[in-house]
Amino acid sequence: MGNSSSTITTDLLEEYNVLTYLTKSEILSLYKLFNQIEGGANGKVSVEKLEKKFPQLQVNPFRDRIYEVFSSEGDYKFSFEDLLDLCSVMSEKCPDSVKAAWAFRIFDFDGDNALGKDDLKQVIDRVTSRAGEIQTEQKEHIIEILLRNMDMEASGSVGQIEFQHAVGKMAEFASSFTFRF
Repeated sequence: MGNSSSTITTDLLEEYNVLTYLTKSEILSLYKLFNQIEGGANGKVSVEKLEKKFPQLQVNPFRDRIYEVFSSEGDYKFSFEDLLDLCSVMSEKCPDSVKAAWAFRIFDFDGDNALGKDDLKQVIDRVTSRAGEIQTEQKEHIIEILLRNMDMEASGSVGQIEFQHAVGKMAEFASSFTFRF
């Protein structure tokens, strides 16, 4: 897309509007907010500084994965365009299939393009507030149920298409993968 500077051009605003699920007003608000963050005017901000403007990220159990996946260089520093990508995916207007594709990447902890037992265990640990209280046998049982219901190819893991199919049946998925900014 382009670089951050003190003002955003009309052409760049139009390009961002076409490439995201954000309105021009939302893009301009995010641009202003990004440039208010120390370092933002220079192009990149640390996730620690970003969290101060987006407190909903502070409490997200997957925040480290969100930062890794949405940071274009994987360096836990966000450019304005990285922030646009994140906010676009987390917007209410983003299609569920796009949200599911990004969620899959976030949940794929080992980066092998499949959600295996270890990935699913980490997801369970993160979404349960008292992970230590869930017995290993219970986690294994939950993982077996998930695989039985989602692993249509019986490969022992869940691929992206299988994941998208499964979350497409979950009414609450889109709202749990949305935040206001």
